Parts: sequence; C-alpha cells; structure tokens
Amino acid sequence: MHKLEHVMQLDLDYINSFSEMERCAQGVFFYNKDMPTYFDANHAHIWKKIEQEERFLTDLKHFYTSKGLIPRMYLYNLEENHHCIEALQAHGFQYEYFTDEVQCWNGVTVQLPVNPAIQIERVTNANVQEALAVEMSISTFGEPDIIKEAFDKTYRSQHFTYYLLRLNGVACCTANIFVSGKHGRIESVATLENYRGKGLIGYLLQHIQKESVNRLKYLWILPINEQVAKVYTKANFQSLGKITSIHAFTEGKSIQEIRSAK
Repeated sequence: MHKLEHVMQLDLDYINSFSEMERCAQGVFFYNKDMPTYFDANHAHIWKKIEQEERFLTDLKHFYTSKGLIPRMYLYNLEENHHCIEALQAHGFQYEYFTDEVQCWNGVTVQLPVNPAIQIERVTNANVQEALAVEMSISTFGEPDIIKEAFDKTYRSQHFTYYLLRLNGVACCTANIFVSGKHGRIESVATLENYRGKGLIGYLLQHIQKESVNRLKYLWILPINEQVAKVYTKANFQSLGKITSIHAFTEGKSIQEIRSAK
C-alpha cells in the first residue's frame, strides 16, 4: 500500500474511534447522533467514483437528515467525480476546496537545547482538567462545549494518548496521538495564546517522537496550513504529498470559517 493510502486508512480508523460508520459503494458515512454538532463525527468520506451522482446525493442527504444531522461530505478523487461536483449546488450544497499536505516523521528525533523550565507529562485524571482548559481556549477547534464533548470521548479511548506541557509550572500546551496498529497520528496540537512563539511545540513533538521510536512504524501529522507545516518540518516531519478534496455541506459553517474562528 502506498504511504498516502496508509494515512487515508488511518483517518478512517481515527474517526471510527468516536463515530459510527456505515459503508457504501463509494466510501463511508460517519455519524454520531449523540454529538450532532461535532463536524468530524458526522461526515461522509467519499473517494471512489460516483456513477449516479443525482441518486447518490439524494441518498446522502436522506441518510443524514433522517438521523437529524446536517448532510456533510468530504469528496476525494475529484477528477473522476467532477459530475458530482457539478451537481452539488442543485442539491443545495455549498462547498469549498482543500489541498492538505501530508507529513510523516523521518525517524530522527529533533534535537533541542535542554530547558529546565519545561515539563512534559501524560494526561491523567490528575491533570485532565488543565489539558482540557488549554484545548477549550483554541477557537479554531470549534465551540468550547463541542471541544469538551469530543475530548471526553477520545481521552477515555485506548487508542489516544494525551500530553501536557508546562512552562514554569503553567499548563500551556497540549497534543494527543492516535494509534492504530503501527501507525500513529498527532492531533489537536494546542498552545495558549500568551505562550505562542516560544518554540514549545517543538519540545512536545520531540517528546512524542521519543515515545514513538520503538512503538510505531509511521508517525503522521496533517498541518492545517503552510505556516504550521513549516513548524513540523523543523521537527523532522517530511512532506509525502498533498491530498485535494472538497468539503460539501447543506448548512452551517464551513471548515474555513471554523479555522479562522469567525
């Protein structure tokens, strides 16, 4: 399997850890009626060629609306699915394009100067509220109530490990790693606004790399923009390519709006 296919499968495993999954001929439908406003849990992921786009879009809308959910879809394989893209607007969908870089750790632990003011620890019941407070402060992650609900579910999952970084004793940076087999993916990297620009993410990534070196074959990360990608590149994450997709939705905020915290 090509490495980029690995990360696509890891993405499905990741979402399936907190969402129900129903397969279809073109891909999968994810849904979680207990968390209807958590976008990641309620999306179709479609990568195979759609032969009958009118019927497919009608069925997709019915699937989600029958569960009281907003129809949302990530559509890949855009060249073969251009007829479906052309039909989106007629079916009441808005859509936006994304080209996401995929990065993988090269296996070399980033070397950083020792900083005695920094302490990194796994998140446990003793410090979980501090870690949650950091994540809930990041507006680009979504509404605080949604962040808390998603955090509570993934924190309890055996597939996730959360980390908390302290600077001079203050909890100010978090990240988690999702593991499926020999593959891991770093998620939810967050830093309190007043502590950004201090290079703290590098120390957190270094710690995760040290814990992963004998545990995982691949360690992935998906930066949300070029600026973030440069931070990860400095920590020995290399680009393996880009994945182009469309995010289509019938109502609510776009992903761009969420990321820009509008």
